[in-house]
This record gives sequence, structure tokens and C-alpha cells, in this order.
Amino acid sequence: MLTPSEVSAKLKIQPSTLRKYSALLEQEGIQFQRTHKNARLYTDSEYIAIESIIAAVHSGKKSLEEAVIEASKGLKKSVSVAPRERDSDDIAAATLEEVKRLKNQLQQQEERQKERDMMFVEILEKMQKKIDQIEEQQKQLLAPVPEELELKAPESSSQEEESEPETVTPKKDTRSLWARIWNK
Repeated sequence: MLTPSEVSAKLKIQPSTLRKYSALLEQEGIQFQRTHKNARLYTDSEYIAIESIIAAVHSGKKSLEEAVIEASKGLKKSVSVAPRERDSDDIAAATLEEVKRLKNQLQQQEERQKERDMMFVEILEKMQKKIDQIEEQQKQLLAPVPEELELKAPESSSQEEESEPETVTPKKDTRSLWARIWNK
């Protein structure tokens, strides 16, 4: 906190000019903290606001009234002002808004996560069905082939039997694919 004499010295203005600017800011709703002797105390934000009033007036671009109104609006918006009675409501409102915003953001994230989870479960179910289909196909491929009924050739004459050697139908191998590959 700065005293009026410190502010006057830093800004190189008369104490009466500082009182004038301070009174104009108070008319716009800015409340300064005061000492036990009722002297104003200035925060860094209030010091900067008075400094901006002086700069605006000296530049000739704004009138004193316009500069004071603009500075007071800046002070009212500033959350970095030291907490006082007038600021506690602003800080509480800003905090409440931030909490609401964060709560809404969290709710949106939870909804997106639920959607992702549902999609993940759906994909896993599809994959499981595909795995089941593949396993069923493998079982069918590896299942032993039932022996086909051997067709008996019509009996031929004894002469033909003597001239032709008897053909032996090989027996079907019923071992699994891997057993046949590794010959076990």
C-alpha cells in the first residue's frame, strides 16, 4: 500500500491534484482503503489507474472525465486488486463462474469417455465374434474327415483278376493336422 505522499512523489503531482483524481474515482464507485486518520491508501492497481488518467489528460486525446471513467472501469474489472469488501463479491462471483465452467468441462469429458468406452466395448464384441468364427473354421478344417464308403467294383472274371493286380484302397489318416505334419 502506498501513502498519498508516496504516490504524489512517484507521479510528480501535487497532493491536491492526487486528492482531486481520487475524489473523481470515488464518484465512479472506487473505494480506497483508509488509515486510522482517514487518509487514503493506494494499491498498485489504483496507482496505475491514476497514472493512466494523467497520461490520457496530458496526451490531449481524452478529457479528465473520460480518463477517470475509463480508469474506474479498469479498476472494477481488475481481479488483482487486493481483496476488500467491494472486491470480495467480485472475487466470489468470478470463482463461482470458474467452478461452474470447470464442472461443465468435467461433465463433457465424462460424456466423451463414456462414448469411447461404449465404442471400445462394441469393437471388443465384434473382435470376439470374429475370433469365434475363425476358431469354428479351424475346428472344421482340422476335424477328421469321415471315411467314405468304399465302392465295390463289380466282380470281374477270374481271368481279369489274374492279369490285374489287386488295388488296395489306402486307409484315411484321421490324425490332426499337426500330428500329420510332425508325423506323430
